[in-house]
Amino acid sequence: MRTADHSERTKTDRNSSAVPDGLRAAYKRHQKDEWRTTIRRLEALRQSFAEQRREVLSPKMRDRIVSTIKSERQDPRGPGLRYQSLVAARDAEVDLAALRKIHDRAHLEFRDIVRGTATSPLHEVLVGHVYDVFKQPPLVFTKPDPDKETLFYPPFHGSWDRFEQNQASGDGAIAENSSYLDGWARMGSKLVARNHDASDVDLLCAYRESGYLVEFKTLRTGILQVKADLSALVCRHHISTEDEWGWSDFHAITRGRLVMAVFWNWEDVDPANEVSHQWFVSGLDCSGDGESFPGTSVQAFPGERRIINLFTDMAFPAGRKLWIYVGVSDRIWAFLNDVSIDISIDSAWLLNSLAIRSI
Repeated sequence: MRTADHSERTKTDRNSSAVPDGLRAAYKRHQKDEWRTTIRRLEALRQSFAEQRREVLSPKMRDRIVSTIKSERQDPRGPGLRYQSLVAARDAEVDLAALRKIHDRAHLEFRDIVRGTATSPLHEVLVGHVYDVFKQPPLVFTKPDPDKETLFYPPFHGSWDRFEQNQASGDGAIAENSSYLDGWARMGSKLVARNHDASDVDLLCAYRESGYLVEFKTLRTGILQVKADLSALVCRHHISTEDEWGWSDFHAITRGRLVMAVFWNWEDVDPANEVSHQWFVSGLDCSGDGESFPGTSVQAFPGERRIINLFTDMAFPAGRKLWIYVGVSDRIWAFLNDVSIDISIDSAWLLNSLAIRSI
């Protein structure tokens, strides 16, 4: 597998230069370590899957089956490549039941690695359910109660193109990994990846996160509630695939998270606390033989409004100034077995306001 392309970003204020490079160490220990751990597990899965598969279906046997099927004239009225591959494998006395178990186990492990099973209770969706699409409240100014919360509007104090990471094996490529961050209120990313000649087993992974920071003084000792009000500018996720021959399968996932982190100081290397809404954009989760795929899915209509409450899982003392970060994190993953794929996220959001309070 090729070495990952990566970089850690620094916070940028509209009226000052970037914070010292010490901030880069933050994600070498956090997001980068998390990414590398995930990539190592995926690479181990890729190698294990390939080895187990070769024990049941040797490369020589696989190539012979592929050559035989491709050399035969295809009758459009006859059985497809998958059926012909199964028949040829059966005739060659391949243990199809064992092969199926290897494939099923690999895809289940892939799903567990990239999605996880834990759910976070530290968020609350106020607006953004499906039934809210046609019942969105108007964007009106309500003067906040200074004894209860502090309200922030654009432009925000600081912008942060926080993290990006790419990983691809074989002929796979991350064609684009860019940010929509504009230093005012827009955030999000565009991720585009493809593999049009997938080998026996290939991986595609890409990640981008960006957002804004505001300075908040705690009103009382307690946990923090951060209410983020966002509007979608564009939010499209895409997966299209092609079965390269009749014995192929894949598993691909896209997802968008809303992240909130608290820093004691602007220059801090480590966040004091970080939580996220894992299903801010639920994304796509599909698998199969590559002959069917979801195509482009509009995950949020242009102008659609979502209001999310995020809660810290630690308390902060009264009268302390903190930096609160809110951003959008987009990720794509693909586990390919002889399946060509185009996978992308085009997601831009406007941060309308942040309401922060100690509770």
